[in-house]
Amino acid sequence: MKHSLYLFISICLMQLFILVNVTFLNGEYDGLMMWLCSGIFIYACAVFGLSRRDKNASN
Repeated sequence: MKHSLYLFISICLMQLFILVNVTFLNGEYDGLMMWLCSGIFIYACAVFGLSRRDKNASN
């Protein structure tokens, strides 16, 4: 359950960062937002991989 919550939070953070950048900052920090979203995506991939490993280990 924890892994899916972390994945959901990471997706919400990415969408929030992009929305704030486009809406309030007029896209001035596109490069920074791409780096932040890439870092969050890598974190989400690691969480997903760990959750699959834990699931396979319990079977």
